[in-house]
Amino acid sequence: MKKKIAVFTNGWNDDYLDFALEGIRRRAAEDNIDVYIFLDYTSYDKSEEELIGELNILNLPDLSRFDGVLLLGNTLNNAGENEILRKRILEAKVPAVCLEYELEGINCIRTENKNGMKELVEHMITVHDVKDVFWIGGPEDNEDSIVRYEVLVETLKEHGITFNPERKFIGYWSYAIVEDQLPAVVEKMDKLPDVFMCANDNMALATCVVLEKAGYSVPQDVKVTGYDNLMSGNYYSPMLTSVDRGWDERSYQAMDSLAGLMNGAPDFGDKVYDSKFDPGESCGCSMGDEGKKLQQESKRRAFLIPVERTIFDWHLVEIDDCAAHVKSLENIHEAYSKLWEKNHPYEGDDFYVCIDQDYIDSMKLDVDCRTEGYSDEICVLCGMKNGATVPVQTITACDLVPDCNEDQDKPSVYVFVALHIGAENFGYFVTKNNHKIIKDFYLNSLTRHVSAGLARARQNIKLENLNRVLADISVRDELTGLYNRMGYEKIVIPYLDELRRSKTKSIIMVADINKMKEINDVHGHLNGDMAIKTVANVIKNTIPVSWKAVRYGGDEYVIIGDYGVSGGVEAIKEEIIGKSRQVSEELNTPFRLSVSVGYVIIDPENTLENEEYFRMADEAMYDMKREAHKND
Repeated sequence: MKKKIAVFTNGWNDDYLDFALEGIRRRAAEDNIDVYIFLDYTSYDKSEEELIGELNILNLPDLSRFDGVLLLGNTLNNAGENEILRKRILEAKVPAVCLEYELEGINCIRTENKNGMKELVEHMITVHDVKDVFWIGGPEDNEDSIVRYEVLVETLKEHGITFNPERKFIGYWSYAIVEDQLPAVVEKMDKLPDVFMCANDNMALATCVVLEKAGYSVPQDVKVTGYDNLMSGNYYSPMLTSVDRGWDERSYQAMDSLAGLMNGAPDFGDKVYDSKFDPGESCGCSMGDEGKKLQQESKRRAFLIPVERTIFDWHLVEIDDCAAHVKSLENIHEAYSKLWEKNHPYEGDDFYVCIDQDYIDSMKLDVDCRTEGYSDEICVLCGMKNGATVPVQTITACDLVPDCNEDQDKPSVYVFVALHIGAENFGYFVTKNNHKIIKDFYLNSLTRHVSAGLARARQNIKLENLNRVLADISVRDELTGLYNRMGYEKIVIPYLDELRRSKTKSIIMVADINKMKEINDVHGHLNGDMAIKTVANVIKNTIPVSWKAVRYGGDEYVIIGDYGVSGGVEAIKEEIIGKSRQVSEELNTPFRLSVSVGYVIIDPENTLENEEYFRMADEAMYDMKREAHKND
């Protein structure tokens, strides 16, 4: 049986994932291993509800059903993912490797933080005469950020320079946080530092943007350095000075090590590789020939990305429009299927929108979706297989994807992302052999819009259900649940008219409780209500499903239906009379319950008005009632 591994990562560092996932895929393909990637989009500036919704994707896979687990550990610190997954891996006793982050009890492949960082600081001091450094770090409790900061301080000290601890800002690895908060810090500075040294490239790029907006030029007015050597840093102008961690090689090595563990190799503990300083323009150095090639590519991308994003935005608008007016679960399937049959360039040829049963239940009930875990059964609401629309179907949650093991001879890569609004879990989106969609945050935008569409669709359906309930209440008798006089006018008479138009032989039957006034006067109105409900229940349980029954007023009932029923109309009449008496005896009611029933057959060729037929049926009922009173 083909082996499969679970990969866990955060999706925000798409440059890194482009390298890492490609290395993992390449090595997994050599052994025909399927790769299941579980992706979250947690970050330090997300609300608690949003984090809960994103983290729920970690609950989807049963790790005991996988042959190995690979953590991209340096991305999984925003909301405690590493520790959550560590516990589950150890409980499942499955071979595991953590890339770029040490976890107790888990094998680790990582690039050390010291060598490349020391080379960077030495270069800034000896080549660019840097003395005044401003540090922009990751989270204060993050080991990678701590080590890089310590190397900075120690290396400065070796050159007789004391780092000023006030020259420090915590950017939490985030471009958005630095872009938002650093301008106020820069504005308060009497004098710019010689260099802003950042613990990762995302924060370094944000710093360059902040400085440019403040009127400063990099590197002429101030230098900036990063760490990670992201492709976005190479494309930026000035090209970013950074530290290279060899991610493409590390990810391949991590997958290779995991494959060894899966084949019985012993645990290897912690493997550490050197990081390397990579100079660039942002520190004042030249970019070199390779840098010039990358800058040429960046110019091409500068033109293409806005165009591609505009086209993609049009696609998102189409996704939004799909869910705008749906009124049922079937409508959602039809709307999305119609769109994706026409155009699915980003989703791929194999993808599924998988819906949790709680989401479906929440359309009918006044409840929220679950916030942790998934239902045992998952509804595959829509999607495509080999470019063709799939029908609505149900799978077990542990299967994850419909028919996922069909191509046994070909390795596949699946990417899973949570569908949610806040903490509410709607389900998940999964795409096959299309992991490049993670690049430039296309996948995040796509699944956000699908989630918003599902939320809008659910609201529409709940309103439709509520309107249906309210409409039903308005035509129903509160005591018996039969149609009331309004229901008689709006539903039952149109039903009779349709039978007559279709030349169907039909009947009008009228029933009335005998001596109802005596029941109320002698035994009280509660017993009177019991009598009315008892007869109503008998009628509902006796007449064919297609027939309509009305509490016409007080203790009088009107029944309309198709004459062509098995057993005949007379048998139904006698059953209503007999069962009413029988149920009353079984309930040991303090009154004797009897019913008079009359009916008239409506000939489709006869042109008499409905009111005349009703009068005739009513008269037939009263004939029986008069006879019943004679015998009492």
